[in-house]
Amino acid sequence: MATQTLTQSTTRTPRWLLVIMAVLFFGPLLAPLFQATRLPLLADSGTLAHDLLTRYICPTPAKSYMLLGFPMAVCARCWGATIGIWAAWWLLRNPRIGTHYRALPLALRFALPLLAFGLWWLEIRLWIAAPLPLVLLNGIHAGLWGALLGSLWQPNPRAATVQFTQ
Repeated sequence: MATQTLTQSTTRTPRWLLVIMAVLFFGPLLAPLFQATRLPLLADSGTLAHDLLTRYICPTPAKSYMLLGFPMAVCARCWGATIGIWAAWWLLRNPRIGTHYRALPLALRFALPLLAFGLWWLEIRLWIAAPLPLVLLNGIHAGLWGALLGSLWQPNPRAATVQFTQ
């Protein structure tokens, strides 16, 4: 009889955090779709979302993708950051990857996200005419490392040992 031990993470993501992450991803997509309906309440709510996000959140609203003739509520970089946050969430849920990342020295775990945000800043300040796909990739990169920075204070995931017998 062979015994095999598997280790899996016992931490669960709170449902409210998943809802916020879903709104961050789908909200900028829905705003121009609401505007394109031209229905009084839907179009106005899409315009309100676009105006609020471009005024208070997004540093470069002119670099947004167009959907049905209306700009997304945030630029490609900000939307890419939400994609990067989702990617980091998925990576950290994987016990092998999350454990290896959290095993890195604390200084390195702190420096890597700062470099990513440095690229974000350089792209905004020095390469004003960067193409949208590159802006999107820069946002994904910064969102990924920014979310990993958020896991900086998180200890190694508690592991539960499950034994299978054959």
